[in-house]
Amino acid sequence: METSFLDLARQGKNDWWRYALSTVVILVSWLGGSVVLFIPMFAISLMSGSRPVPNPETGEITGVDPLLLVTTLLLSFLPLLISLLLAVRFIHQRSLTSLITPLPRIDWKRMAIGFLAFGVLIGLACIVEAFLFPGRYQFTFEPLETLKFVPVILLLIPFQAASEELVFRGYMLQGIGLLTRQAWIPVTISSLLFMLLHISNPEAQTNTVLALASYLVSALIFALVTIRDNRLELAIGMHIANNVFVLLVNNVVSTLPVPSVFTVMELDVVYNLVSLIVIGVIFYVGLHLSDRKADPAGI
Repeated sequence: METSFLDLARQGKNDWWRYALSTVVILVSWLGGSVVLFIPMFAISLMSGSRPVPNPETGEITGVDPLLLVTTLLLSFLPLLISLLLAVRFIHQRSLTSLITPLPRIDWKRMAIGFLAFGVLIGLACIVEAFLFPGRYQFTFEPLETLKFVPVILLLIPFQAASEELVFRGYMLQGIGLLTRQAWIPVTISSLLFMLLHISNPEAQTNTVLALASYLVSALIFALVTIRDNRLELAIGMHIANNVFVLLVNNVVSTLPVPSVFTVMELDVVYNLVSLIVIGVIFYVGLHLSDRKADPAGI
């Protein structure tokens, strides 16, 4: 019988102090690495004659070249990913694969399926929104501006999205699962923590309650799909698709100021939340119908 995804945490060493030590190592490495990366970004901006100014009310940083800002923001997740993998390997003495799947190898094809399926659903949601609200989507494609972001987005978004999935739907979901046999508890706690991580995003400043609800729903979708599929590849692919989509459609208020093909001139948090719930239900039902094997976690 295939091992439950949550039970993979029982591999290696799982003393409470190891989780405490790993958490400190990961947070210090992530925050320290981010500072190291942001210092040259501010220095480069100042030398170019700009004056970088973080806006605590909107969560945006003005006065920085958008390409430099996006590159720095995405690179800041590499210390998180590296420190997580080192903690799992040397503090918990577990295989890195155990964060993703109970099988011997990672299923890259399944990751691609998650990417394509979720990307199509997001695209359909955008088409419906454009139809319901004429004029909200503006064609803003400027080839030279948009294309210079393509290598950065395609290269770094997979690391950024995979980092968040490995932390919240891998390490954290499995770790909390050691404390209870009820799968909904680690799903809920890890999703709430994921939501709080994004509280300073510019999108969350427009309507904090509904924007955070959207982050919570997306986290719940990724977690439930992970438990249902008994592996993390689908969720990683879904998360990458969600973030890479910024090249095609971006909001006028966005964490990543990427000049996309279409720009949504009004951030509709209500539509975003409702469409996300619909997308999540469709994806989950589709997964259930395509794979009727027993769910080892009981969801």
